[in-house]
Amino acid sequence: MSLKKVFIAFALFFAMLGFSGATFAEAKVNVSDTLKEVDAKIQIALEAVPAGNAQQLATLIKDANEKAKELDANYKFDFERTKVQQLLKKARDAAKKSDFPGAAQELKAAREGFANLKSFLN
Repeated sequence: MSLKKVFIAFALFFAMLGFSGATFAEAKVNVSDTLKEVDAKIQIALEAVPAGNAQQLATLIKDANEKAKELDANYKFDFERTKVQQLLKKARDAAKKSDFPGAAQELKAAREGFANLKSFLN
């Protein structure tokens, strides 16, 4: 092994030691604030149902589902969140098929499900 390769290996080794775990750590989101944001997005989607625009409604539901993915607390919470996200997926599928009453029903069930997630925080 040449001196140049040894130098490069040591330089890389010490460079990697310089990165701390905090450098790669994600910022924790406040679960209750995120739940409120998800609820607000679902409310916006519910208000868009009477307009009858399937594409816009599907987009609003997708935004709510994307925001819900940020929720993370514990195993049971994540399990229940995934079940409620399935309701959002059903609502989005119904919206794509222009089944607005079905989409509204699924959105109401999802909104209720997200409200019940607070009981799984502790």
